[in-house]
Amino acid sequence: MKKMAIYALTICFVLSVMFAPATAQTDDKDKIETVHNNALLGWTEIPKAVSAVTKDSDNPFLGLTIGLWKGVINAFARTVSGVGDAVTLHNPEYKSVIKPSMVEIPDTKVKK
Repeated sequence: MKKMAIYALTICFVLSVMFAPATAQTDDKDKIETVHNNALLGWTEIPKAVSAVTKDSDNPFLGLTIGLWKGVINAFARTVSGVGDAVTLHNPEYKSVIKPSMVEIPDTKVKK
């Protein structure tokens, strides 16, 4: 019974976040975009960090170890921040704590 209640609450939360942009005001749309970017795309910090460390060190082993570790930490922070943004979405004074609000893709040009 508890599992069903948790599943139902999770589905209601996801649906409310998905359909909120259609009814939100302009300021809220920016906040909702930040929630989507952080909560749903936080995992993209992992390949970003692996790529950045590999590029900076020219060593794929460091990219797969240190980069993976940095990526997991950054992904966790971004996802938790996105969930916190979702919880405080309707507070007009709240500002997201993580910058930039969207995961930036690193430059893929190879160093010469």
